[in-house]
Amino acid sequence: MEDAIEGEADIEMVSLFGAGEFLEQNVSTPKPLESTPPSGSYPYGVYSKTLPQTSTSHKLSSAYYPPPRSRPAPTYYPRPSRQPLRILLLVILFAGLLLTSTALIFLFIYRPPGITHTPVVQGLANSPVSLNATIVGGGTWLQNATLHYNVVDEGVWRKKLMELPPSGVQPYVAVISGSEVTSDITYYIEAVNSLGLSTNTRAYFIQVKNFNISTEAKRLVFSAGYGNSTVVTVGSLRGFNSPVSLSITGLPSGVTATFNPQTVTPPSNGLATSTLTFSSATSAPPGIYTLTVTGWSGNLTHTSTLTIRVNPPRDFDISATPTSIEIRRGSAAYYNVTLTARNGYSGDVSLQVSGLPTGGFGGIRYTFTTYRNTTSLSGTVQRLVLVISTTALSPLGTYNLTITATDGVLTHTTEVALNVKPEFG
Repeated sequence: MEDAIEGEADIEMVSLFGAGEFLEQNVSTPKPLESTPPSGSYPYGVYSKTLPQTSTSHKLSSAYYPPPRSRPAPTYYPRPSRQPLRILLLVILFAGLLLTSTALIFLFIYRPPGITHTPVVQGLANSPVSLNATIVGGGTWLQNATLHYNVVDEGVWRKKLMELPPSGVQPYVAVISGSEVTSDITYYIEAVNSLGLSTNTRAYFIQVKNFNISTEAKRLVFSAGYGNSTVVTVGSLRGFNSPVSLSITGLPSGVTATFNPQTVTPPSNGLATSTLTFSSATSAPPGIYTLTVTGWSGNLTHTSTLTIRVNPPRDFDISATPTSIEIRRGSAAYYNVTLTARNGYSGDVSLQVSGLPTGGFGGIRYTFTTYRNTTSLSGTVQRLVLVISTTALSPLGTYNLTITATDGVLTHTTEVALNVKPEFG
């Protein structure tokens, strides 16, 4: 068929150009061909159309257009199935979810316990300290909870198991006994679960309130019948400000002690004082005694030691020489009187003589060589002279005289004799 179409095309071309005539220049440009052939056109799609008449009255046939070649039908390949890819994505998603959930479960179970604790920051010496904590065992149950603590003055770490109260409901509790609370405490809490995983809190510090007691003098000396005093000081430690009662033990018989005041309250981190006064009877046995001054407040007790020395009673002696004198009436007798202080005696001693006749001009008078018959004796020997004067009218005879020395409390005597003879004979 293609050969026949080409033959007919050649014929048309020959008929078009066989005339040998040239188109004149004023031939009008033909209108564009219609794209759709009229009905009854050439069966192969080739048709001709008579060009419109021009001024030259030439007829021009329309150009020849070959029919379009047929194209082969497109080949459609079947689209590959996506079902395996979807299954693969679902498998990957499921595996990811499985791994994630497994990791979350592992992290939930394999984790250390958690501890919730409110720190204790202050305590009182010799009083128990209670510590508690709420503990979650992690992903498993709790195996044990332990309190670790260190008394600062001792420097040794100790531990106590924390236990649930009888009700079985948290928190866990551990108590440091009062006998262990002697100074500040450092502590922390440790918890271990069933997997052996442990955790602990940070270290906490308990400031333990306390007080101390001391005496101003560590050694006092006094004689029986006398006394002495010192000052007792109570000091506050770490904010202690409670009343402290004072007492003393170890006193010998015949010795008493009093505090003024009996109870003191030191200000926080300050001092309070009390005066301790000793008094004694002359019957107090001499010796050295160790006394204990005690201060207590609640369960808290502190002591301080004090030594006292009780000497024999402070005293003095009196003596006179010669013990007997013989004089003529109208003359004087002279006695040497000696005062000796004992055990640190110090005082004013008054002297007097008894046993002499008195009255009128015939009396016998005496005097001591000291002002108003009184002398000061202070740990030394004092020598005086007793002068007894007679007159011509003084009675004759022998007189036993008593010389008395007294300080108002202590009294001592000595005796001498006086023999008064006539002036002549």
